[in-house]
Amino acid sequence: MAAETRTVEQVLRDGGFTAFHRQIVAITGFAWTFVAFEIILIGFVLPAIFPAFGITPSAQPILFFLVTSATLIGSFIGSLILGRLADARGRRTVFLASILWYSAFTAITALSWDPWSIFAFRLLAGLGLGGMLVVDPAMLSEFLPPQSRGRFMVLLDFFWPIGFLLAIGFWWVFIVQGVTVGGIESWRVLFVVAAFPAFIAFLARVTIPESPFYFARHGRLEEAASVLERIQGKPVSAAMLSREQAVPRAPIVALFRGALLRRSTVTVLVWIALNFSYYGLFLSLPFALPIFEVVGSNVSLLAWFFVVSAFAQFPGYGMSMYLVERWGRKRTLATFLILGGVSGYALATATELSTLFVSLAFVSFFNLGAWGAVYPYTSELFPTQYRATGFGLAEGVGKITAILGPVVFGALFQYTQGNIVAPLTSIAVVMALGGIVVAAIGPETKGQAFV
Repeated sequence: MAAETRTVEQVLRDGGFTAFHRQIVAITGFAWTFVAFEIILIGFVLPAIFPAFGITPSAQPILFFLVTSATLIGSFIGSLILGRLADARGRRTVFLASILWYSAFTAITALSWDPWSIFAFRLLAGLGLGGMLVVDPAMLSEFLPPQSRGRFMVLLDFFWPIGFLLAIGFWWVFIVQGVTVGGIESWRVLFVVAAFPAFIAFLARVTIPESPFYFARHGRLEEAASVLERIQGKPVSAAMLSREQAVPRAPIVALFRGALLRRSTVTVLVWIALNFSYYGLFLSLPFALPIFEVVGSNVSLLAWFFVVSAFAQFPGYGMSMYLVERWGRKRTLATFLILGGVSGYALATATELSTLFVSLAFVSFFNLGAWGAVYPYTSELFPTQYRATGFGLAEGVGKITAILGPVVFGALFQYTQGNIVAPLTSIAVVMALGGIVVAAIGPETKGQAFV
């Protein structure tokens, strides 16, 4: 009688959460921190860069929204191409190449000589960013045991507001206080600083192996067993693993038909809602907040708004970590998006300082809590042969909308002649609609088979 074999998922479940998992969560979180730092930083730095290039105040709003979109354009291209490549050729190689590319062009941005060179360098850096944002969560999800996957996938996003706070701190020191290093312009120093941690993350990720799911899908059971043995710290043989896990062919058209069509549709729509609302609001925040009469040109008060919005993200992620396991992925994501939309409208119509503070805190709480929930949800919507491709689809389509977020914000602001209600309301409506879509047609993935 043949010995019973097991899938990679079953082996991970039996092994539980190990020292290997603590290592990879810490390394992935470190990389996530500085991705957030660099993305948010551009919105803070541009108002200081434009005067250095002789850009007139009248031209600054258009250029602001254009340049902040450059990284997102590059990320859109990178996520679609590199996500598919990661499913075909392996997660590890694509991720390492992506983070090294991203680090290099982030540093090169310090050499910019006009707004268009900044745009070009940010777009090129975005290609690597797209690969990182797609492959990192796909790879992390394939190392985690199923009983821990939901909360630790949310924990990945818990590192994001740390990067947000670092961006605020560096903005305050180098831009507001005007600190320089060796006489070099502060904003140039900041881009070099932003590139260095990404390079350190690259060096750390060299030690992380390929996904065991990837090896098993390609029938490379000896290599899958070797990785599983390293994860668990105890012997795992290839003979223990089921050969039925091999899926040699994964045509991309399957994402848009049959059982995967509904999942692809939900993924695209929810990532559109999240990207439009997050980037439309937080990349525009340095530009938008001074427009409120209760804030005005008070830089210290403006800084406190940024700090409040960052700190409110931590409890949002914490609640999301709890609820994705208690309620499930679908219910948590839908609830956070709908309440984020309600909070966004309160922010749009705020006329008092206290209301502005509280509503911004709640928008941050619910929007970033939703971001936490969407990662385990997306990873579980797609089987392993499509997981990075599915993330690539989500990130790619999402980033198109992320580009539109700041652009639509700026266009509505100009159309209404400086009225902040319309652009902020558009963000609130899109967020709430995303929650309604998930609630109406999204499947629940908690407790379902992860293959």
